[in-house]
Amino acid sequence: IGIASSGVHSNGFSLVRNIFEMSKENLTRFYPELGATLGEVLLAPTRIYVKALKSAKEAGVRIHACSHITGGGFYENIPRALPDDMGVEVNGAAWEMPSIFRLLQEWGNVDWSEMYRTFNMGIGMILILLPEEAEHVEAHLHAQGEAVYRIGHVTEGAHEVVIKGGVFDA
Repeated sequence: IGIASSGVHSNGFSLVRNIFEMSKENLTRFYPELGATLGEVLLAPTRIYVKALKSAKEAGVRIHACSHITGGGFYENIPRALPDDMGVEVNGAAWEMPSIFRLLQEWGNVDWSEMYRTFNMGIGMILILLPEEAEHVEAHLHAQGEAVYRIGHVTEGAHEVVIKGGVFDA
């Protein structure tokens, strides 16, 4: 289960600065695709997921592992939460990627794999749990006002993250 991020968070700001010219004019310019100025989007406070995790635990959900998607993105953070003989397959089409990530990719001509290695791409926390508990967790977190998505599944074998769908099908 993936819980939505509030934006870029603090991930990859060296790359962000290299892509966007950080002039006052660019930071205060309204971008219709963002629905805000670039500065407002980049300065959106980082989500803190403690309340969501605590709420899920109090609802009786057994979370086997969780992964905060920070620097290192999907490829480096998720494997830290897994045993060596397990991997994860992520469906990149399971959630709507916030526009800021498409702008970063387009303006910086950054490979999509590198985008998922650097940024959270709209998913700030991943919960790993039994498939039969997924619906209960989703319903509970939705009731708490969380945007959550069933984004993938654990696989046996290689200790890696494979992302399919979404931009990887284009």
